[in-house]
Amino acid sequence: MEPNRRGRGRNRRFRDRGGRGGDFSHSVEVRKPAFKTVEEISPEMIGINIKLKVIFLGSNNNREVLMGDNTGSVIVLVYDNSLLQQLRENTSVYVRNGFVEMKNDAFIRLKTNEWGKIEIAEDNFDFIVKKGNNISEVEYTIE
Repeated sequence: MEPNRRGRGRNRRFRDRGGRGGDFSHSVEVRKPAFKTVEEISPEMIGINIKLKVIFLGSNNNREVLMGDNTGSVIVLVYDNSLLQQLRENTSVYVRNGFVEMKNDAFIRLKTNEWGKIEIAEDNFDFIVKKGNNISEVEYTIE
């Protein structure tokens, strides 16, 4: 019985294209993130990078934290317990690669998953939070 030569050739071509043992180094353009404001957030939005300050923390078992910037406020869902314990009123926070989740199909909540991150900023942001414009209180309807 003759060995299967077809598979060998395929592997050799794969190695030549950068498979095992190939050179994977290539340049990747690193860009600075474009930060949005609260008033720009809309339903079904993804890839949100935003700078926020903590306005109000919920109770210990409530993961909804009211945060805002100089254009308004939004409820952010925080699932990391260690981060939740570090948050205090007026703490500056970066939300990276967040997305909008609609609570009860009507109210905006800002959230992250395994590809996003909420982190405390090293320096405090210099804006004053506009507490009156809470976009999480606006009810959206599906048309």
